[in-house]
Amino acid sequence: MFAHALAHGAPILGNEEQMSHLRRRLVSMAIAIAIAGGASAWAHQMTIKGTVAGLEPARIQVKTGEEKKGETPAWYPIGAKTKILRGKKIVTFAEAKITVGERVVVTVDHENDGKITTLDIRLAEP
Repeated sequence: MFAHALAHGAPILGNEEQMSHLRRRLVSMAIAIAIAGGASAWAHQMTIKGTVAGLEPARIQVKTGEEKKGETPAWYPIGAKTKILRGKKIVTFAEAKITVGERVVVTVDHENDGKITTLDIRLAEP
């Protein structure tokens, strides 16, 4: 091993130094993985499938059927960046002509601070 290390220009370290070097590299890799994984923990997308239970220009209420007895369905905000799709076509809120009882799929981004952003609202073709 000594001759191999010399031939390839590798540093010659004692067993304890090698272990210390290896530990530092492993800790660095673990930190890098935690940071990379943490970026996805800042926010995560959720898909909600159900029927429209309520509708206002700034929000949509979706009944999933998983609500507990006496629990009202959740409301999701409709913002300027929310895409509304009727079939495969992107439409405006007015063009969508969303009706209560209609099937809907809503994709939201739920951030760690509790803020929910509705990314898209998907509806069947008319």
